[in-house]
Amino acid sequence: MQYEKDFLRQLHSELLKARMLEQKMVEIYAQGIVPGHIHSGMGQEASYVGVLATRKAGDYFKLGHRPLGIFHILGEPLDAFFGELLAKTTGNAGGRGGANHLGRFEDGVVGFSGTLGADAGVSVGAALTIAAEKRDNVSYFFYGDGTASRGPVHEAMCLASAWKLPVLFVCDDNQFAISTPRQFSSAVENPGADRAAGYGMPSVVVDGTDILAVYEAASEMAKYVREGRGPAVVECKDYRWKGHFEGDQCPYRDAAVTQKYMDEKDSLKLFETKLIAAGVLTEAEIAAQTEAFEREMNAAVEDAVAAPEMKPEEIFDNLYV
Repeated sequence: MQYEKDFLRQLHSELLKARMLEQKMVEIYAQGIVPGHIHSGMGQEASYVGVLATRKAGDYFKLGHRPLGIFHILGEPLDAFFGELLAKTTGNAGGRGGANHLGRFEDGVVGFSGTLGADAGVSVGAALTIAAEKRDNVSYFFYGDGTASRGPVHEAMCLASAWKLPVLFVCDDNQFAISTPRQFSSAVENPGADRAAGYGMPSVVVDGTDILAVYEAASEMAKYVREGRGPAVVECKDYRWKGHFEGDQCPYRDAAVTQKYMDEKDSLKLFETKLIAAGVLTEAEIAAQTEAFEREMNAAVEDAVAAPEMKPEEIFDNLYV
């Protein structure tokens, strides 16, 4: 497949920002300024950025608890992003939700539930809206290999298929459900794609560390969905570099295997190597982009630190509207 340089540059910019946001979250968590937990998605960014390169105005998105940087890629301003992480009033939910409750309705990001998979039906509801309005949009539902075994996900797949609704189910198989390796929680090799046939859905499995391969696979399935032919599944194979939560020492897996993935299957480094070889970007341009976004993030973090916290009497504001 041939690509325009502008498209490749944009794809790289989003992948770079997604990675840098994951790194920044780990950094500020270590400083003790983030209440609660964060769940790093380092190593998984290309699975999301590649799929979302197929998006268009009017689409809906249900994301998960990692990688959180994707919320910014879809439109969440950095001030609101870091404000929410730091539980400040400048956050998208006024500091009430934290890392597990980001969302931005005006960009089609319909939030997500802290109970993974429980909100699969919301993606189906969004798809029902698209169908009722006769639009060629897609409702993207991202979920993991562990969540793929949860009942609400199968209920959503069943209804979406029966009603031929425009849902693109995107299974990010990072090989661990919290601390449980995939082979101990699923009888099939591909917990998203292998189960799609039971619901009459087409599916594709792709290397989630190859962003262009992800984009091409997702383009095929998104086209099918946009044509009104029903839902489809894209399963991306990657690897979770960090623990389930920041501070998880990962006694349940081999550190050498993790290091091998980090050394040999780093989606950002692999993509940058291709772009430099093709003359799309230079090392100097990448360095300049990195420095510029680092400054943007640092400024947003400083603003979030200085922002006010919610007052006790404001806790229940907007709970019922």
